[in-house]
Amino acid sequence: MSFATLTNIVTMLFCIAVLVQSVRLIRALRAVKGDDFGTMVKALDTATAEAREVLDDLRETLRIDCAANARVIATGTAMREELTVMAGIADAVAERIVEAVEKSSATSAKAAAPKAKARPRARAVAEAAA
Repeated sequence: MSFATLTNIVTMLFCIAVLVQSVRLIRALRAVKGDDFGTMVKALDTATAEAREVLDDLRETLRIDCAANARVIATGTAMREELTVMAGIADAVAERIVEAVEKSSATSAKAAAPKAKARPRARAVAEAAA
């Protein structure tokens, strides 16, 4: 048997396999088509139309909600910036208060120190006079 004869036999087997598969496919399509094929197509068209309506409603709702959310986010950003400025001002005021307390404490400590030193002299003078 030559190579050409062998390839012809293999080609015939492939052709027979294709014919068998096409017969199986035709039977499967006839089973699917059936009597309710028209009803099934109408039901699919109705479901598709309803799904389009729902998707359009969702798009509109999302468009409105996204715009509202964008406004809320913009307001929140402005509030955050304002609060940052207020916190900076509060920090500066707190630092000034701390500095004033430190200066006041230092001044009162200096004023109290000479009084403590003056008291022993006053006692000595009072004791000498007595």
